[in-house]
Amino acid sequence: MDLRFGAGKPTDEERAAVDALLGPPESAWEGADDRNDTDLRWARGGREARERRELLLPGLHALNDRVGWISEGGLDYLCRRLTVPPAEGYGVATFYAMFAVKPRPATVVHVCTDLACAARGSARVCAELERDLGPAGSAGSGAVWQPSPCLGLCERAPAALAIRAGEAPR
Repeated sequence: MDLRFGAGKPTDEERAAVDALLGPPESAWEGADDRNDTDLRWARGGREARERRELLLPGLHALNDRVGWISEGGLDYLCRRLTVPPAEGYGVATFYAMFAVKPRPATVVHVCTDLACAARGSARVCAELERDLGPAGSAGSGAVWQPSPCLGLCERAPAALAIRAGEAPR
């Protein structure tokens, strides 16, 4: 497997989000800052690495939920920890509408514009948000809104979901 990582470095907040899910890295092969002589003599992989692959989606959620978006450095750190090619991690991160790979405010309002919500007035909700916060995707007054695919609340249409990124309260 070819793993090509970019030059981006994770922030302390991104490291904390990933490490909260996976635990601290046991060696530099898993994302620690400096490699030592022991790290250069062995690396984990094989079955153990494949068994952790299922943590890619929870790891992306951890980054997005804590920071509000998934940076190149944060994605590389997660992928290095899971031995997943960054291109594959990027493909998953860009597939889901709730994730962002570009900086955005901590507060995001997702408005469902699928069929059931459109029939029940999601265009009106979007127009009101555009009036109050500006065009979709623009960061106005510390928040951003965006059209979204189905939020799973068709029976309560039109649906909207507000998410605020940051460390979970204790």
